[in-house]
Amino acid sequence: MSVTQRKPILKKRPSGKFKKQWFQLEDIPILSEDDASANWSEMGAMKTTTAEWLWAEMLKDIPNPRVLAITTKTGKGAYYESLPEVLPEWDVYNVGTDRTTLVIGSKPVPFSVKLPTPLHFRPVVAIAHYHCFTDRACIPEQVKDKETGLPIFHTETGTFEMTNPVNLNLLRTEWDLVLVDEAHRIKNRDAQWTRNIKKLKTRFKHIMTGTGFVNDPSEIWSLLNFLFPKVYTSYWNFRQYFCEEDDSDGYRKVVGIKPDKEEEFRALVRRVGVRRTMLECFPDIKEPIETVVPVALNPTQRRMYDEIAKTLQTLDQAGEPLHSPTVLSMLNRLRQISVATPEVIGEYYDPKLERRIFDVRLVEPSSKLDATMELIEGLEWDSERKDQVVIFSNFRDPLKLLEARLTKKKIPYLRLLSEMNEDQRYQLWHETWPKKEHQVFLSTLKLGAESINLSSAHRAIFLDQDWSPVPNKQARGRIYRPGQTGVAQFIYIRADNTVDYRVLDANITKDAWFKQIFGEVEEEDEGEGTD
Repeated sequence: MSVTQRKPILKKRPSGKFKKQWFQLEDIPILSEDDASANWSEMGAMKTTTAEWLWAEMLKDIPNPRVLAITTKTGKGAYYESLPEVLPEWDVYNVGTDRTTLVIGSKPVPFSVKLPTPLHFRPVVAIAHYHCFTDRACIPEQVKDKETGLPIFHTETGTFEMTNPVNLNLLRTEWDLVLVDEAHRIKNRDAQWTRNIKKLKTRFKHIMTGTGFVNDPSEIWSLLNFLFPKVYTSYWNFRQYFCEEDDSDGYRKVVGIKPDKEEEFRALVRRVGVRRTMLECFPDIKEPIETVVPVALNPTQRRMYDEIAKTLQTLDQAGEPLHSPTVLSMLNRLRQISVATPEVIGEYYDPKLERRIFDVRLVEPSSKLDATMELIEGLEWDSERKDQVVIFSNFRDPLKLLEARLTKKKIPYLRLLSEMNEDQRYQLWHETWPKKEHQVFLSTLKLGAESINLSSAHRAIFLDQDWSPVPNKQARGRIYRPGQTGVAQFIYIRADNTVDYRVLDANITKDAWFKQIFGEVEEEDEGEGTD
């Protein structure tokens, strides 16, 4: 494959905003005491630059150290923004599934060679996204792999498939430090990228996540297993020791933390790493305002919603467990219907589920989009004041419908899309959005809830929320963060008598688990119990 040098997406211009804060001066020596550590701090507590200064400190005695930083595609932009000022002497490589390019420097590096090259005489950080660690990748048609000479087999898609050379390259390389950003993404111990990331060869390890888990506290085991594989060997032993379980519906699931293990669990995560809240780090940031806008479903939405809800009641009475594929699929359909009107575009019979499956798309009318447009049109947008707003949804169809409405009203907007590469994503949020030439920023929670800065907006509207508080909190962190000059406002549009409120209840429950683990540790008064 030919390797071409893309235009660097990193512009070397000092901003002056990347200086060590008081809490970083305290935390870096603590984190550098062990070969493996975690930063559990909230979003907005500058985990990225803390990690960059940390690896410089830990590797200062190693000639030309090699660091691998793993993050999301969108999250790469945070490193491109800070590294030129935090570690200007380091070379930064952007690792993709198709090529590897030097972001700071002059020479492109082919994806098929080890990183860094043997003749490299500078410190190196290679920034890769999670999909680089999948086992297989589709590539343009070839007969043989150029490096191995092995045949590449044809697939039904018309492309050739081979073992992912980027993944193999990263696994072969001897790293001095591996950093896993948004580390809750390795919560699934059986996921392909989790297994491969845990195979990486490195002396030092560091993880960053403000949450630690997504669905239940037992998921923290996978993160601890990455850091200390010889200590945390058994997921099931960890889960049985710390977590309460329930199998009354025939499905064994975690329902909380054992009351007598709560303090031990909390002490464990504190022992592994540090935890800072954003308000602790930046006390001048104002508390956000939260507003709920209730709406009623239109007659078509309500009829379809009630039909599915009735079917779910029947399944519940028949003993169908909540976590069965059938129930989860129907719950997801209820969530879609709560946002816009469903239109059936196809159907088929699923022999495994033993029922007909309907493919739907969301169309107009939509009570939630009506309410959203009213909110947008009520904001000021003129030469003197430009009120920007960010809009999140779990689903793409409502955002597409909203695009049509905004276009009709001639309201300028931007939309973050999955097909954008990291260069385009970085340009969108880092360069274009802050110019305040666009009033609305549209994104799904999956794409836009992590690692980007949209703080020129003071408001965010949620058309719906995730079952877990993690993506919801991360989405809030796009505007409620250092650099926010106003008061952040979060507006939640919830449909009356719908699953929106069941999602809210699930968030409240999981958020309580999170506080059990990451809440403040009660310290004994000095002097008590001493001789």
